[in-house]
Amino acid sequence: MRRSGVERYRVVFLREAPLYNPRMKILSPAAALAAVVVAGCGASDPEAEIRALLAAAEEAAETRDAGYFGDLVGEGYRDSRGQDRTELLRMLRGYFIANQRIEILSRIDEVALQGSDAARAVVHAGLVGQRSGAELLAGVDVDLYRFELELVAEGGEWRIIGADVSRALGE
Repeated sequence: MRRSGVERYRVVFLREAPLYNPRMKILSPAAALAAVVVAGCGASDPEAEIRALLAAAEEAAETRDAGYFGDLVGEGYRDSRGQDRTELLRMLRGYFIANQRIEILSRIDEVALQGSDAARAVVHAGLVGQRSGAELLAGVDVDLYRFELELVAEGGEWRIIGADVSRALGE
């Protein structure tokens, strides 16, 4: 008996779902329209937008997507080391080329809004990079950094316009 019960469940879980349901023909466009209207009516949450932006930046760094950072970093970027936008993007591309694999573990400590179009975020991030062509353990670099980021909303999108980056040991 037990065997027949397993067979029954196996059939239920392995059957293919229909790709098209004729009853959903009218409901799907209506549901899509309702979702767009509801999304447009809600007030934006700048802190949530910034947190999502930072999470997307972490994912982009792990996939070594230099193009993402070209869009993320504002034209007037300047950091505490004196680097401008061009120098920062060049350094990131070099890091992505030198490290065939990148893993990041980050914690957003603070997002402080400064008016409606400016913010400051403090992020701690552990970066693990494996150099291209190196042995597994010999080619691994691990660092912990503290990023204090200045952001502005430009054309409805948040951009990083400044940063203070330091090693974060013992924080």
